[in-house]
Amino acid sequence: MKFRHLVCALALLPATSLGAEIPSATEATVSPLVRIDDFDLTNLHFSVFVANREAPVETTEQQVRLLNELVNTFMVAHSEQGKALAANPEMQAAMEVANARLLARTVINDALEQMEITDEEIEKIYKQEYAGLGGREYKARHILLKTEEEAAAVIEALNEGDSFEQLARKKPPAPSGPDGGDLGWFTPDSMVKPFADAVVALEDGAFSRSAVETRFGWHVILREETREVPTPKLEQVLEKIIRGLQATKLSAFIKDMRDKAEITVIQTDTGTAE
Repeated sequence: MKFRHLVCALALLPATSLGAEIPSATEATVSPLVRIDDFDLTNLHFSVFVANREAPVETTEQQVRLLNELVNTFMVAHSEQGKALAANPEMQAAMEVANARLLARTVINDALEQMEITDEEIEKIYKQEYAGLGGREYKARHILLKTEEEAAAVIEALNEGDSFEQLARKKPPAPSGPDGGDLGWFTPDSMVKPFADAVVALEDGAFSRSAVETRFGWHVILREETREVPTPKLEQVLEKIIRGLQATKLSAFIKDMRDKAEITVIQTDTGTAE
């Protein structure tokens, strides 16, 4: 049996009124709300169910509606049909995967909550990755040609007063051609070196008087504007630094688990369809 097209339509099942306001659950006070055959649905089940919904539950009517939905869910899952499906190997595997993913997310979230990020670690990353930033950004256009001869012809047309933007629109194959060769703002280190060196050497408003060769072809470049870029302040990049440190520590946490686990590859064929 394949389960790729299972659709959760439990909320569409008919509901009956089951009670008034639902008490919240704590570790010390777990109490049954509804008995479905021999299964007790508790306020802890309900709290978990509500916590996984995006919309807040604010009224008694909403609580009763959601409780009915949850009762329908467990009723269908524990039905004879549900139990028969649960015995199917593919469904068992699906439930095991879902359970493992839930537990893994919980373990990871717990690890993140307990993870310590020190000021020293933050300062070190800031100095390594951000303190040296800043400098200048350039706004430029370019026309990419296949040969040096074609580039020379474009430069001659520019010398005669033709519009750089219009020439860029006419000359394939650059992706920026339809935008008139516009490259937007960029720093030199984001471009290949011959191109970056040529841009830095130009004055604002000037175009290259000779073609610039890169691995992409031959470029004619127009430098439009220049602006100073300040070094980002720590508070501007703090969240990004913390996320990066968390990711690094989490990778080490998982690697440590993997190093301690006994993992044996039994067969490489997963049996999945191409």
